[in-house]
Amino acid sequence: MGQESVGLIETRGLVGAVGAADAAVKAGDISLLPFELIGGGLVSVKFCGDVAAVKVAVQAGAKAAQDISELVSHNVIPAPDVAISHLLASSSITAEEPIVEDEESNQNLDDFSVTQLRQFVRERSDSQLKGRHISRANKQTLIDELQRLNNKSKE
Repeated sequence: MGQESVGLIETRGLVGAVGAADAAVKAGDISLLPFELIGGGLVSVKFCGDVAAVKVAVQAGAKAAQDISELVSHNVIPAPDVAISHLLASSSITAEEPIVEDEESNQNLDDFSVTQLRQFVRERSDSQLKGRHISRANKQTLIDELQRLNNKSKE
């Protein structure tokens, strides 16, 4: 098997994203990652697998998205850096998943950018921070809120 790669397709609208994902999965032996709702109607479809399979899947998915709705962008990253893989994995955290597991992990939150931390807080429906409060929060405030949410979910 070849080297692992990442494929990305961005569409305007969920219907186009579902069509792109369906075509991509059928075209190549790839693993579909969770969709990411960007905002403003943009949806990102992510998947990984063998370089050749991902290239074929992106082509098929991009064509399907273009036929169904609006294709915004598509890309294949043949050999992503570890940081990119980490970013893709961290962006698919669900609202029910605790972000901080233990005291050692508290230090890991410092490794995320403020933008990523804001996204984590937005994904948690039980957050006390909402809307502009999240947009205006500094890194430490966001980390404190994520730790509070994690402690609350452990109770």
